[in-house]
Amino acid sequence: MRVTYVTQTRFPVQKAHGKQIAEVCAALAALGHDVRLLCPSIHNAIKEDAFSYYGLARTFTVEYLPHVDATESWWIPGRFHFLVNMYRYRKVLGAYFARHDTDCIYVRSRVLLPVLIRTKRPVVFEAHTLPEALNRRFVKFCNQCRLIVCLTSPMRGVLLSGGVQPEHVMIAHDGVDTGRFQKLPTVLHAREQWRVPLNIPVVGYVGSLVTRGDIAKGVGELLEAFSLLKERNIPFFGWIVGGPGEWVKQYQKYAEKLGIAGSVMFEGHIRAQEVPSSLTACDVLVYPAPKTDHPYFHRDTSPLKLFEYLAAGRPIVCADLPPVRDVVGNDHVFFCKPGDPEALAWSISYVLNHPQEAAKKVRTAKELSYSYSWEKRMKRILDAAHCSSHPE
Repeated sequence: MRVTYVTQTRFPVQKAHGKQIAEVCAALAALGHDVRLLCPSIHNAIKEDAFSYYGLARTFTVEYLPHVDATESWWIPGRFHFLVNMYRYRKVLGAYFARHDTDCIYVRSRVLLPVLIRTKRPVVFEAHTLPEALNRRFVKFCNQCRLIVCLTSPMRGVLLSGGVQPEHVMIAHDGVDTGRFQKLPTVLHAREQWRVPLNIPVVGYVGSLVTRGDIAKGVGELLEAFSLLKERNIPFFGWIVGGPGEWVKQYQKYAEKLGIAGSVMFEGHIRAQEVPSSLTACDVLVYPAPKTDHPYFHRDTSPLKLFEYLAAGRPIVCADLPPVRDVVGNDHVFFCKPGDPEALAWSISYVLNHPQEAAKKVRTAKELSYSYSWEKRMKRILDAAHCSSHPE
């Protein structure tokens, strides 16, 4: 089957959504489909080829549709760059599908739904965010899709309450390439590679420090938990892996303010293929979250880092969020209250002091990770969408 994935962002990109798009396309190709990824022609500071950047085989095609890039036009104010680029991109998308056929269009951007619906091809919409209010126009477009894929059950509940027909909606959490975690280095080799201490517990966070531009993901609370561990003379070494760089600098200053700069190292952004070895170097992996009512944390989040944590075979301390409970339970992770440094510090200390209990959860978490492979996920989605090959 011919599957055309349409993205609205530059590609490749440091943020997690770029990796997720690449994994979805690779999984579709691995299932035997002819996959083409369409991208806008937007200036990209990353000059590396997408396949080498994400460490993937060249099993699908990436095509950049030509249009004038607003980010390169000095006379267009920065706040209008996205709107202008999307206007131009939608026009070239319409022209593209007037010339090219496909059996299924896959998209994760709701701003592209109108032009893709008009192509009359089956559209699978993978919803990662929802409008603040589900207006009639958005609900209409959702009901015209062949399938809406929700990352979480709270997101599905919102769509159904807004008038989206249940038969159009399924839940499919994010996934992990379990093959990347089959031949991991030893802990000793991983720690030597990353220059982290060999004789002290390493407590790690591996992932983006922010989401949706400026929403902090709980690293500040993790640093405060580290400060509490230090006050209580609990041996640890904190390792924060991820960007963007300006947030790394802010957190470095915060660590200095808390008096823990000597106990924490900031690695910054690393390549996708380096993630498995970085996780192996840790004794405990932490998925924190701030105290907030933001819908990202209570409805939308399906963090790639959590699925990688599961596959890595390391103990996990995890913020207790409703969407996360969709994926893991008490048999897999140690839950703690979101936005509570005291609870986070207690949980980290508990894991370090109860290695047998931690090892038991690691085994069940590792087993769980296999059910979240990208290929299994994408097969379920295409089966639910009932997309069939176009007759020759």
